[in-house]
Amino acid sequence: MRIVFFKTPKPKRFTLRTRYYDEEKEYWEQRKKELGMSEDGNKPDFKTLIGKDWKRLRKSSSVRQRKANVSVVIYIAIIIALLYYFFFK
Repeated sequence: MRIVFFKTPKPKRFTLRTRYYDEEKEYWEQRKKELGMSEDGNKPDFKTLIGKDWKRLRKSSSVRQRKANVSVVIYIAIIIALLYYFFFK
């Protein structure tokens, strides 16, 4: 039987998880996501497609509405300027 007054620490193990980066595979996975394709690559993911369409429509409708409001304000300003010119000059 051994008597030890100080406990010596065991060396820590070094574990290296090997990583493999396939740039082409990453590109195609990202491209599939952008196109809204499912994991197997054959069928489109309709949830993603519908979500993208709704986002596009909301953005385009808000932009169109803003442009329409600006044009109405400009037309009203032109009409007021013409009325002022005809009646007060």
